[in-house]
Amino acid sequence: MNLRLSALFAEGYKSPSQRARRVTEPWGAENLYCCSCASDDLDSLPNNAHVSDLVCPDCAERYQLKSQSKRIGGSVLGSNYRKMLEAIAADQTPHFFLLHYQLPAWLVRDLMLIPKFTITNSVILPRKPLGETARRKHWQGYTLNFSLIPDAAKISLVAAGVERDPAAVRADFARIAPVREMNTDQRGWTLDVLRCVEKIGAAEFTNDQAYAFEGRLSALHPGNRHVRDKVRQQLQVLRDLGFLEHVERGRWRRR
Repeated sequence: MNLRLSALFAEGYKSPSQRARRVTEPWGAENLYCCSCASDDLDSLPNNAHVSDLVCPDCAERYQLKSQSKRIGGSVLGSNYRKMLEAIAADQTPHFFLLHYQLPAWLVRDLMLIPKFTITNSVILPRKPLGETARRKHWQGYTLNFSLIPDAAKISLVAAGVERDPAAVRADFARIAPVREMNTDQRGWTLDVLRCVEKIGAAEFTNDQAYAFEGRLSALHPGNRHVRDKVRQQLQVLRDLGFLEHVERGRWRRR
């Protein structure tokens, strides 16, 4: 992977957002690879393709590249809010590459993948629609709040300017991939409980420590009145997925 982006693509453009798009899109098509299969290539999609930018020529998985010159925090700006919700409902959400590049050298500093099956409606936050006088009046973008996504689903390809082995990246992807076989509601619960388990921080924890997140989980799933029962169930699901080991009654170990 070439960690230097070509500034030549930005010549003739003054808007920072346009310059960034002109530089990062060809870099992505040239350097990014599929994390879902062994393909080392991704093809560019037409500019008018909704939601996605790139597609794998072998397995047809779609990707969208989001980039910024600031360090990646807890969220990034997205494009069309309505189209993204439609993609989630139809299970056609793209995988997200999140790119942090350094100016003025145009160097890749960090690159992260968020698998599409970890993106639910709750992490897509609507932005204020454009006003009546705007060229695209009433158009509405969104913010991807990936602070609500488990760390296990934030797969690093480049960290602090150092590229990871693609084999390790694909192994991380394969570990979280079984979640894609669940329906949307099951998937949401499993990911939310996994995120709570990660926040406990300890290698071993108890049911009571997991129950401490009952209020937060109730807010995310207001239709469920038996949150503790659901938490116990999801701990067993995470055990079956290989994220947890059952030590003894009421006690678990992270793997």
